[in-house]
Amino acid sequence: MLNGSTLVSLLEAMQLETGCEYLSDLRRLQEWQRIRLARALEGLAAESAPLREWNDALAYLSKEQPQGTSEAARARLILSLRGG
Repeated sequence: MLNGSTLVSLLEAMQLETGCEYLSDLRRLQEWQRIRLARALEGLAAESAPLREWNDALAYLSKEQPQGTSEAARARLILSLRGG
């Protein structure tokens, strides 16, 4: 995923978006932070990151099974962040 001129992973971009000091802090977001992150991901096209990165984020944050497409993994991640 491109952030300015620096290449960062989807999880790293999510860490930056939330202002977390450590990647592991993403697992302890408050509800309002999770909703804000879900909104940010809604504005991000599924093609912005490879399927592997969407599935990595999905597994890391929600411990869910990998999805077959970037679109499905993105949608499931957003739903999970919203508490669904």
